[in-house]
Amino acid sequence: MSASRRTLDRLGVDRDLVAKLESRGCRTAEDALNRSPLDVVELADCSHARARRFLTAVARSVAPKPITAFDALKRSKWLRTTLPELDDALGGGLSVGGVTEVVGAAGAGKTQLCLSACASAAAPISANGSDGGVVYVDAERKFSSTRLAEIARGKFGSDFASDEAVNELARRVQVVTPTSLTDLAKRLEALEEAIIDHKVRLVIIDSIAHLARGEFGGREKVVQRQSVLGAVASTLKRHAEKHELAVLAVNQVTTRLGSAVKHAANGEDGGFVEDDGGGGDSESTGITAALGTKWAHCVNTRLVLDVADSGERTMKIVKSPICALTAFRYYVDGHGLNISEKLDSSAMRESEANVHARVR
Repeated sequence: MSASRRTLDRLGVDRDLVAKLESRGCRTAEDALNRSPLDVVELADCSHARARRFLTAVARSVAPKPITAFDALKRSKWLRTTLPELDDALGGGLSVGGVTEVVGAAGAGKTQLCLSACASAAAPISANGSDGGVVYVDAERKFSSTRLAEIARGKFGSDFASDEAVNELARRVQVVTPTSLTDLAKRLEALEEAIIDHKVRLVIIDSIAHLARGEFGGREKVVQRQSVLGAVASTLKRHAEKHELAVLAVNQVTTRLGSAVKHAANGEDGGFVEDDGGGGDSESTGITAALGTKWAHCVNTRLVLDVADSGERTMKIVKSPICALTAFRYYVDGHGLNISEKLDSSAMRESEANVHARVR
């Protein structure tokens, strides 16, 4: 629930006025702040000065508290992914209070990365986990509790040797299966109680593109799609910031002719181009995340998983507020997704050349 939607009786403001306004249908901070002092005078039969003091008190109660950059630095938190090399590059892992997106083609290992992060968030502190709950939005019906258990055993070893330890981890994962992007938006709005009750540390959406394309396919529905995506992103960020959790969203890829290929943070050649949903007419070609720039601007960190024709797998950090373009080779086995090495600049250029050769 956003601050503006909190009921007036929970704000600690003038209780007599609150009672009178509630009897007239004005129950939330948003209801009150949408009215002028004269409206409050008429509804509550009070003086103009009292009405102004009341509205000022309501506004102060729900306004975000300003913080300094130093305060923000102290509050910075991360959620580990079970991939130490990736966590180190990102400053500690998935950013708490932000949205991390993982982009890749089918079979690249996106769901395996999600399951690894899920296991890490739900594992106890004794196993180097985060000891929290997880909300797993399974849009593509790919979630497998058996695979989650296998990854947990592979990542955390003897800590999950017993069935009871695995069952306890599984009980911390709430699986949600929305039928559309609109349904997801409604479910996320009502998610706060579950976040609190289950001490949720991580929300996973696998995948956001599947829901968006299924309900709003075609260019004629782009405006509707962007509107609902904006609402979903806003709700996710609100939950992430208010409840200090991380969001991991899976997106799909497409190719387009268009803008020059640049890394979002430093302008380096990254083999990846943002999609504005409107095509393009230049000669450059790039692999791009689906859903357009409105969604892209809501993403704090973007990871791209790519599989070459040779079978070589590359993970790139193409957007991050603290990390320059970084790439790793990775593989997927019974223990989930694992990083084998960090690539140097020459290896990254070779990887990008292979990407461009495939999409031309």
